[in-house]
This record gives sequence, C-alpha cells and structure tokens, in this order.
Amino acid sequence: MTVLLSHVYIIFAILQIRSAEGRRKAFSTCTFHLTSVVLFFGTLLFMYLRPTSSYSMDIDKLASVFYMPVIPMLNPLIYSLRNKEVNDALRKAMNKLLTNS
Repeated sequence: MTVLLSHVYIIFAILQIRSAEGRRKAFSTCTFHLTSVVLFFGTLLFMYLRPTSSYSMDIDKLASVFYMPVIPMLNPLIYSLRNKEVNDALRKAMNKLLTNS
C-alpha cells in the first residue's frame, strides 16, 4: 500500500505542474518506472481482488507465469528504452521489418 500510495502522490504532484512542457518532461522521466510498477501491481491486484465465484486454476497459472518470469524480464527492456541509442536502433529495426514485409 505504501508503494502504491507514494506513486499516486507522485502522479498528483506531476499533474500540479503548471506548464505543459514541465508535465511532459516529468512524465517522460517517470513513464517507464510507472509502467513496470503498474504491470507488477496490476497482476497482484488481479490475483487478490477477483471474485471467488470466477475461480479458475488456468487463470491462476497464467497470472503466475506473467507475474513471476515475464514482468522481471520486461524490466530491463522497459528501462533500456530510455536510452536514445536503443530507441533509435529499435525504430530502425521496426522500419526495416515493415518495409521488407
């Protein structure tokens, strides 16, 4: 709860910045971290807040596979996209794939 509450305070603090450029810069700094936190806690909330009447072992398995290996594997990718060189290389690779299709 403490981590979630602190992120809510961060978002509200960013929204109180008067200039649009300032908000954009602040959100661009926090976006990747917030993405990984939302993925991490979103999966947890899904597991614990779903009604027991819709219980399914298959959904539990899928959520645990997503929660345990997938999110930690995505974190380096999410944070590396902040690097301009990585971003440019990814953009070039995507353009090359799309033009060759």
